[in-house]
Amino acid sequence: MRAAVLAFVMGGVALAAPPSLLWEGKVVWTLPAATSTWSSTLALGWSVAGWEWKSKASFGDGVWKELTFSGSGSLGEIRLSPSLSFDPQAPGFRALTVPWKAEAFGVKSEGVVRLEERGFGWGVTFLGPSGSPLERIRLRFNLKQFLDEVLSDTFAPSFSFGEVRFAVALPCCVEQLRGWVSFTKAGFSELGVRFPLPLPRETGLTLFSVVRFSVDRKSVFLGPGFIYDLPPCVEAFLGLDWDPSTWTIHGIKVYAVGWHCQLGAVRVRGLTALEDIGLVKKPYREGLWVTWEGAGCCGPARLVAAAYFGDGGLLFGLGEVDLGLEVPLGGGIVLGLVVGDPGRGQS
Repeated sequence: MRAAVLAFVMGGVALAAPPSLLWEGKVVWTLPAATSTWSSTLALGWSVAGWEWKSKASFGDGVWKELTFSGSGSLGEIRLSPSLSFDPQAPGFRALTVPWKAEAFGVKSEGVVRLEERGFGWGVTFLGPSGSPLERIRLRFNLKQFLDEVLSDTFAPSFSFGEVRFAVALPCCVEQLRGWVSFTKAGFSELGVRFPLPLPRETGLTLFSVVRFSVDRKSVFLGPGFIYDLPPCVEAFLGLDWDPSTWTIHGIKVYAVGWHCQLGAVRVRGLTALEDIGLVKKPYREGLWVTWEGAGCCGPARLVAAAYFGDGGLLFGLGEVDLGLEVPLGGGIVLGLVVGDPGRGQS
C-alpha cells in the first residue's frame, strides 16, 4: 500500500503587526484505493506589552485533536512560559503548565507548576555558579521524576523526589569526580559517583567508571571508549564491542557512516545506517538530504529534498522521496508546499 502526501502551509501578518495567522493543511491519498484523509492546524499569535501569545487548534481523522493557549514573557527577573491545554472532544480542561526561569546572585533557578484535573504539583531546580562543586539541586513535589506530569490524585502536593549533583576537582590521578545523591518520599534512594580513568592519549582509548549505592544493592560499571579523528566532511557513529561481564573488548562496532558538504547555497548530506539506532527513517537504511536556501522574488526561499533507500524499491532501492518548499509571496505571506510518497516499494 502506498500513500502520497500533499500539504500546504500559509502564514500572514497584517501590516507587520499582530496578530499573525498560520494555517497548515495536509491531504494524504492512500493508493491504490485513492482514499484521502485531511488534517489541519490553525495558529494565531500576537504580542501584548512584551508578551508573546499563541493559540493553536488541530484537526485530523474527522475530530479535533488539540486546543492550546500559550505565552512567554517576563515578570521582573522571572521568565514565564505558561501553557493551557483543553480536550476539544469532551470538551474540557486538560492541563495548565507554567515553566519559569530566573537568576540571582550567580545562581540560576528553573521551575514548573502543573495543574491537571486529577491534581496539582510543582518542581524547582537550582543550578550552581560555573566552577562550583554544587552543580544542581532538583526537587519535585507530586510530579513524576522525569516528566512534568502530576504523580498522584491530590491538590496538596508533598515531596516526591529530590536530587543533588556535585563535581569535585581532585589533585591527582582522576581529574574530576562527579556524583549525585537522590531521595524519594520514603527517604534515601541512591548515591552514585562517576569518574574517568587516566589513560595516555596515544592508546586511543578512554575509560570511565560508575559506582552506585542504594538501600538494597551496589554496582560498579566500567565503560571503555576510544578516540578517533575523522576528515571534516566525513561522519561516523562508532562504539566499542564491550562485554561488561568479562571486561573484554571484542572490537569496534560501526553503527553508521556518512558524509556532508556545502556547495554554495546547497548543503548535501548522505548517511548509511548499518544498525537501527534512529538515524534514518524506518524501514530504510540509507538517506540523502539536499537543502537549498536562496533569495526568492519577495524574500528568502528554501527547498528541502530527502530520499530514502532500502531493500526493493525502484532505482538503487529508492523507497521514499519527500520535497518541501517555502516561498514568500510578499505582504508577510509565506506559501509552503510539502510533497511525499511514503511506502513506495514497501508492502
